[in-house]
Formats: sequence, C-alpha cells, structure tokens
Amino acid sequence: MRVESPVLCVLLAWITGCAAPSVGGGDGVMDAGEVPQVGWTATLETRAHGTSGTAVVVDESTIELRDFVYDGQGIDARLFLQADGAAFSGDYELTESLVGDAFEGDLLTLPIPDQAELENWNLITLWCVPAGASFGDGVFLPPE
Repeated sequence: MRVESPVLCVLLAWITGCAAPSVGGGDGVMDAGEVPQVGWTATLETRAHGTSGTAVVVDESTIELRDFVYDGQGIDARLFLQADGAAFSGDYELTESLVGDAFEGDLLTLPIPDQAELENWNLITLWCVPAGASFGDGVFLPPE
C-alpha cells in the first residue's frame, strides 16, 4: 500500500521510529554559493493550509515575510530556518505557534536568532511541529 499524504507519511515514519523528515529538495549540505546574502529571496511553495509568501533577507539580523498567507489551521505551526534537504532540527525558530491566526497577504518582520549564522541555513519553512511536516517552504536564492 502506498501512502500519498505527506502528513500521513511523516506520522507513519514517527510511529515506526524512522529518521526525522528532511525539509526541501537539497542534499542538506551548505556550499559557499548557497549561503544567503542580503537581498536574497525565498518563495514559499504551498504544501498545506494555503501557505504562501516571499521571504527576503533584509540584513544579517532580519527577514521579512511579504504577502504571507496561511489559514491559521493545524496543530502547532511555526516558522523556522533550516538547511535545504537536512533533517528537520528546529534549531532556528522564528516564531511561536501561528495556529489560530489567519494571515491574508500580511508582512511579518522576523528577527533571525543570534545562533542562526548565515552559513547554517538557506531555507524557510512553516513547520507543523507535532506532525513533522512543512505547510510551505522555500530556498533562498540570489536576485535575478
């Protein structure tokens, strides 16, 4: 039997004791060309709950999440920074739980945690902590 739902896949992995799910499609290794710089942007790919928006590295201590959309549903969803393709760690939390708060094209100004050095992350995700699933994520890329 093949399970198609990403949330069910994560729950089955958790129940069976498998490794933590990875976030994004990368290899989890940060190369020099993947380290975000001021002006780099990440467009959130919608995975659940209508999540979308564009994150911009404003300076070394701030990210703006522009035109953020999220229906406020879920169990415990929070914004995190992560290395693309790495197993989810939860080390770089940007917000408390956003569940219960609906966003319709909002602007969020997010301080980058002091311990989150630029060379340790290149992806932003709205992560459902209990389910171990991304509601939306995007890799930071240089401006075109």
